[in-house]
Amino acid sequence: MNEDSAHRINRSVSAQISPASLNKYAPKITRPTPEIPKYQCCNLLSVSLWESITGEKTTPARISQIIDTFLPQPPGTVVGSPFYSQQSSQYVKMAKDRQDCIMLQEQIDHATPAERDTIFNVLYPHMGDLVCDGAANFLIQKLCEYLNEEQQTRMLAFFMEDVQRIVDHPNGCRVLQKFIESTTSPSNIDPIFLALLPRFVELCSSQNGNHIAQRFIIKIPQRVPDIINKIKTHVYDLVVDNWGCRVIQQLFDRLPIQELIPLVDEVLCRAETLATNQFGNYVVQNILNSGTPEHIQALIDAFTGHFYEFSMHKFASNVIEKCIRKANPQQQNMIFTEIIGPEGNYNRPRIKEMVSDQFGNYVIQRIIEFGTESQQNIIYLVTYDNYNFLFKCSYAKHVISCLTNLGYEF
Repeated sequence: MNEDSAHRINRSVSAQISPASLNKYAPKITRPTPEIPKYQCCNLLSVSLWESITGEKTTPARISQIIDTFLPQPPGTVVGSPFYSQQSSQYVKMAKDRQDCIMLQEQIDHATPAERDTIFNVLYPHMGDLVCDGAANFLIQKLCEYLNEEQQTRMLAFFMEDVQRIVDHPNGCRVLQKFIESTTSPSNIDPIFLALLPRFVELCSSQNGNHIAQRFIIKIPQRVPDIINKIKTHVYDLVVDNWGCRVIQQLFDRLPIQELIPLVDEVLCRAETLATNQFGNYVVQNILNSGTPEHIQALIDAFTGHFYEFSMHKFASNVIEKCIRKANPQQQNMIFTEIIGPEGNYNRPRIKEMVSDQFGNYVIQRIIEFGTESQQNIIYLVTYDNYNFLFKCSYAKHVISCLTNLGYEF
């Protein structure tokens, strides 16, 4: 057989025996399709699709992380397992990211109790770090709104480990405040209160701690006598303090004045000084609002000789206005006489000055409101005689309007 014939035979065999025809003689091998657990899903979202849906630019790895975090954990996952550790790491990382933290907060609001339990359990070992983090503290605050009794007990144990550090930290303090507001049992607050009681005065004067002190007043009112006993020798220092003043005011807002007599007595002793203080004047006004007639008389006595001076003062003018409103007619007439002079000998230059003063004009309006007809008339005459000057003064316009409403014409 020559080479040409051999080549023709090979081509003929190749043409007749194709791979398809050989397959029917091959043994059939059935390969089982592996079952993929529900939690091992492929990420089929492209970066461009993610961006078009969310408007957020990110990476494929980041998309996978977010999706994995929001998938339900596999059944039977236990603390300490590789999956649990991985999920814990992802939640912690997301909690510290501002955008992801917002996403997790929304998830908590719409989650089932079991899902919230999962989030709490994976975050709890990292709580010391998270409560002080600039982003994560908001997530922990959100969790505090949904804690069950067992979780509240665990959070209390966490706080008690280092409550001083947490109170002194601006973010940690917010978390503790939210816990106190949200807990369902006063027994979860009392240990914190007792731990902080030795430094309660310092707590009241703290930019962060004063919020905790105020929450104690609101949530465990049975402890108010202990609070009063602790701060009664420091009332003046707290009243003139930006933060301490808020705690004192919270006490006046929440309790009848009869329960605050030790504090009231301390304020009355320094009322003249406190009336002109930018913070203390509010506490003096608290006493005028809720005080007894004896308290009001004590304040009027303290201010006697200073009514005109205080009427022109930025802070004290508010106190004098409140004093006029709370005084009886006899006390009011005494105050007005000191400010603008007695009938028949009114101090016209003083009236003119007060009408055009940014603070004094408010006290003049109160004299018009509560004063006698004679006192109203003298204010009108002084204003009328100086109308061309006073009309150009923005503060005097309040007095002119007040007189016009009573029927006086200019």
